Amino acid sequence: MRVALVSEHADPRRGGAETAVCEMLACLAALGVEVTLVAAPGTAPAAADVRVLPIDSTAATRAGRSRAFRAAVERRLRAESFDVVHALSPCAGIDVYQPRGGTTRATIDGTLARHGPVTRAVRRLLRRFNARQRWLLHAEEQMLVGPQPPIVACVSQLVRRQLLSLGASPERLHVIFNGVSTEPMAELPARDAVRRSLKLDAGPMLLFVAHNFALKGLGELIRALALPDAPRDAHLLVAGRDRPGPYQRLARRLGLPARVHFLGASRPPAVLFAASDALIHPTWYDPCSRVVLEALSAGRPVVTTTLNGAAEAMTPDRHGVVIARPSDLNALACACGAVLAPTFAQACAADAPALRAQLSMQRHARELVTLYEEIISIRRSSAP
Repeated sequence: MRVALVSEHADPRRGGAETAVCEMLACLAALGVEVTLVAAPGTAPAAADVRVLPIDSTAATRAGRSRAFRAAVERRLRAESFDVVHALSPCAGIDVYQPRGGTTRATIDGTLARHGPVTRAVRRLLRRFNARQRWLLHAEEQMLVGPQPPIVACVSQLVRRQLLSLGASPERLHVIFNGVSTEPMAELPARDAVRRSLKLDAGPMLLFVAHNFALKGLGELIRALALPDAPRDAHLLVAGRDRPGPYQRLARRLGLPARVHFLGASRPPAVLFAASDALIHPTWYDPCSRVVLEALSAGRPVVTTTLNGAAEAMTPDRHGVVIARPSDLNALACACGAVLAPTFAQACAADAPALRAQLSMQRHARELVTLYEEIISIRRSSAP
């Protein structure tokens, strides 16, 4: 089976979505799929068995580069021969569309949700001048409701609902729940040794991991930890690439500087989970957060929001707490205390082996291969 996977970029340093692409490519290749990554020049192969087909998309602006990439991909695909073409961004002539970041419209709405009505209206107006977003909105909606829409592989039910709201045909939507590399979570490093290496005292440790602190709710989390209902002895570990300065100042203003620790982005997830007791991910928008799936695989309870598709993997009152919105600070404060209870730790530890199988990227890749086989079978049966 020859599969082309179209992704303009596939660099894990750019974030979780592209890390997922690299893991997915490696797992598909391990299943015997002959995978070709169709990407911008300079993209390194995700695995030794993955061929990279570079597509030149030179242009002066980001919007121009995206348009040029799509046009060049469509020309090149007509000249190549693949059994299945699987694209992560809108493209004509593809078999599978997988919006790993959710739909463009939902992504825009999610990034605006944390602002007040006036700021939200102003920012929405300004986004009309964002040429790349305007083009992506049009290209995605045109592709989904066009005469030959692709099959859509949704990484969560949340993404499926987004697509239905755009008018996508329900029978074209397949939920293939997101996956992560779960093997590193099977054996975490020794907690005491990790805490000593991080120069942390003993006691309850909450973990926050993100590269966009504002979108993932770090400001709301720090404010919630200053409330009376929050666990008074708990510390917060903050990992990620974003700028810590504004949040360090917020912690100082609220009297929390000794309890909020900024670790940067250099530690592997397994080390962070070994040091912590629970993951707190009060996101304003996530189609299906990888870090939540990693935490569940590591046997750690989670606090997140209904705005995160990864909450679908959690059993309520067993794997953690799901609140409505990050702005409900009282609910967030109470949830942070609740997940430190021993009952949550015991349930998550007991369920972790099964969750690692359910949430693995290998399972995700197997379901994609099944979808590819169905597409090829239907095409062959309908051929003259």
